[in-house]
Amino acid sequence: MSARGLCADGVSGWRAVNDVTFDVLSGECVAIIGPNGSGKSSLLKAMTGEHQTVMGTLTIAGVSVNALPRQQMAKTVAVVAQHEHVDPRLSVSEYVWLGRVPHTFCCGKREHERAVRQALEDVSLSHKADQPFGSLSGGEQQRASIARAFAQEPKLLLLDEPTNHLDHLARLELLTLVKQRGIASIAVLHDLPLVTPFADKVLLMSKQKMVAYASPDIVMQNTFITPVFGLNVIPINHPHINRTIHHFEAAQSRFHSPAVGTL
Repeated sequence: MSARGLCADGVSGWRAVNDVTFDVLSGECVAIIGPNGSGKSSLLKAMTGEHQTVMGTLTIAGVSVNALPRQQMAKTVAVVAQHEHVDPRLSVSEYVWLGRVPHTFCCGKREHERAVRQALEDVSLSHKADQPFGSLSGGEQQRASIARAFAQEPKLLLLDEPTNHLDHLARLELLTLVKQRGIASIAVLHDLPLVTPFADKVLLMSKQKMVAYASPDIVMQNTFITPVFGLNVIPINHPHINRTIHHFEAAQSRFHSPAVGTL
């Protein structure tokens, strides 16, 4: 996906995103970060066409998103939203089968079954394929949503805060699933410590505008993070692998007493 000077309006005409420029290459994982109200989710909605592009260009494989037929768009882009309204009576496998809808007339039954079976295996839910979706835990439901997106076999995966309401281990496991799949993926992330392990590139948003777009070792520094989040970044060399991890603490308390604890 490529965006050049992208501006998009929300449903009521307010400017949701201003002047965003980035490229996502095949297989890359991109994290979109920023404070609440900075335009993260709005940018994702501009990519799917839910928010109207009013300036700039947005393309996938060189083709304008606005020019892609709906079925082709559905084959190309899969979306995992923050809140999905799923009939709890659907079995897990029936829910994952929904990802095959864009391919209904393109593949035979065996190919559909293979894709669903593989997606369930990839997220370790094969043993719950026949159970009702409503019986799953929150983390399992998120994994089922990822499986549905995997079954869709897209070229681009968009995830809007997919780790919300999950415990720390489940967050790491879910993002690892996405990264290992090798699909170009763009994820809105709220939990900053998850960014560096997941992302090849980081898109930092503030006040509906792009502040930076670069690798985590560039963006996850005080130069960018402190003015936007009010946090100090403390880089730490991982003791077991050749990777830097980041610790965050309040740069300045918003209250009269000193800030307690770190983030």
